[in-house]
Amino acid sequence: MRPLPLLLFLIAIPFVSFQFEEDKDRGSFTAVIDNKPFKVREDQLYRGLVMAKAGSMDGKSPARNVISATFNGPSYDLKDGRSFSENIWVEVDFALPFEAGSAHNFSVSSQFDGTNYFMLKEQSTINITDVAWESDKKHFRLNADIKCKMRSMGYPADGKRDVVLQSKMTSIRITVPSWLAKS
Repeated sequence: MRPLPLLLFLIAIPFVSFQFEEDKDRGSFTAVIDNKPFKVREDQLYRGLVMAKAGSMDGKSPARNVISATFNGPSYDLKDGRSFSENIWVEVDFALPFEAGSAHNFSVSSQFDGTNYFMLKEQSTINITDVAWESDKKHFRLNADIKCKMRSMGYPADGKRDVVLQSKMTSIRITVPSWLAKS
């Protein structure tokens, strides 16, 4: 055997191993809207970020920290020629200690099948099924089940009926900024 191919093979082994390790912890997101599967883009990164959200100017909504994650679907042109990109956006209040259980303050919206939707709070739930902190205390893995009744942004003028979104997030890696990370 020639030394160059053997050397290249030996150099490639750590990179191949690293790729397999990365894929193992990739996470997943599945959703069904109105009994139609939401197709997540193949290049989707299953990640989220804790961020500071400003309060409303009228003082009705206080400033708070939230977990924000967006899951992107396909992009296509609508019949009227406009581009449309499907996505599901999830936002959940974050405070330490952050633990499994039902989330009380959350928001879900989606762009699906050419329509923008918002959730009906009184008919929606998010259940955080697992929170696993990584050793660096700057990241954790989030598992959650979501069920939301959604209404189109143009309701009732657009004639669209309400739809139900059901979703499962598994091992979504959430980044916590250093100013908020657990010590």
